[in-house]
Amino acid sequence: MKIVYRITEQDYMEAHDLLAANEPWYRRSSRRLLPWLGGLLLVTQLVYLVTGTDRNPTLLAFGFSVGAYLLYCGFALRRYFRLSYRKDKRFQQDLTADVSEDGIHVATLTADSQMKWGGFIRFLEFDKIFMLFHAQWIFNIFPKRAFTPTEADEFRELLCRNIPATTRPSSSEV
Repeated sequence: MKIVYRITEQDYMEAHDLLAANEPWYRRSSRRLLPWLGGLLLVTQLVYLVTGTDRNPTLLAFGFSVGAYLLYCGFALRRYFRLSYRKDKRFQQDLTADVSEDGIHVATLTADSQMKWGGFIRFLEFDKIFMLFHAQWIFNIFPKRAFTPTEADEFRELLCRNIPATTRPSSSEV
């Protein structure tokens, strides 16, 4: 089957959400906890600044810096994905993928890539995208809108036959 598509910023951000939902529990938990800890530290520093009698400027600067950093850490990955999408010129052109039993051939105006099924370590599926992983953070996105419903089912079957099984989160988990 042959598909032609573009990856939109929404597709890329959905990939972020899917990736974050499939991280180990401890990474997901820390990503959710860090902004709260940062906010708490910033509030504590403000209270210390207002009510403290002998304010240590070094301690205040350190506390505000660490608090701001922890607050930022909770949002950094999402921001990184958005900036990464906007900087990458490949997303501003059509991609053509020819999917077969041998693998996936992807071509753009500037690149041509033949990916064999054995080169993928896992795949994830969500409402609007398929993500095929070469490594933990290296993946290809295939928007479902590029497929007819029958082609999407055929693609899913090819993925299940050729790539190790993974869990697929429901919409509520992402």
